[in-house]
Amino acid sequence: MHSKNFFFILILLIIFLTIYINSKINDQKIYFPIKTIIINSEIINSDKKSILYVVKKYVNKKSFFNLNVDILRRKIDKIEWIRSVKVRKIFPNEVQIEIEENVPIAIWNNKSYINDLGEIFFVNKIKKKLPNFVIPKNRRHVILNYYFLLNKNLAKNKIEDSIAMIIEEDTRVLSFLLSSNIMVKIGSRDINDKIVKFFKIYNKLNSGDLEKIEYIDMRYSNGFVIKWKSNKYYD
Repeated sequence: MHSKNFFFILILLIIFLTIYINSKINDQKIYFPIKTIIINSEIINSDKKSILYVVKKYVNKKSFFNLNVDILRRKIDKIEWIRSVKVRKIFPNEVQIEIEENVPIAIWNNKSYINDLGEIFFVNKIKKKLPNFVIPKNRRHVILNYYFLLNKNLAKNKIEDSIAMIIEEDTRVLSFLLSSNIMVKIGSRDINDKIVKFFKIYNKLNSGDLEKIEYIDMRYSNGFVIKWKSNKYYD
């Protein structure tokens, strides 16, 4: 019984090997050509037509045996918005593709973008309005966490403002700009605590006060300073 199974497997291997060799020798005769392309991912930002064009161009006149999934993956990976790609061959004639797109969170230093994992990526243009991070490259993961914390507090306090910009100087002094054009200077120490404290202060101000504020300075250990547009100070 075992010898019959072995013989059957051997015959199959010989058949497949013969087909593979023939496909290498004679490109005009393709055995098991790729007929089906399946993208198992929702494509939001990237151009699905561009992806299919690249895939179809590469798999054209290729068989299941001589299609190189690594080469195809690298070709797809060059398309805008693509963060990662997985390519699988399904016998006898199918290619399945899984794509993870970059999720844009912010503009980085006015020249590229940061995704939700803190990675920098490049695309020609993003239609969505995004905050600008003016920060050192090696600090993007830290700043992204501050950004998430700020958004969490905005939602928690039911504040309709949004974060327009986050700036971190070389001395690690952190500031952020609200969409209402109020600048908030946090400093370089106890940042999480000062962010929470800022929102407590913000909630005590009425809408009329907010319109008159130029910036709020939270860098003091025992207090804060509000600079009014009329140059009057409140402590």
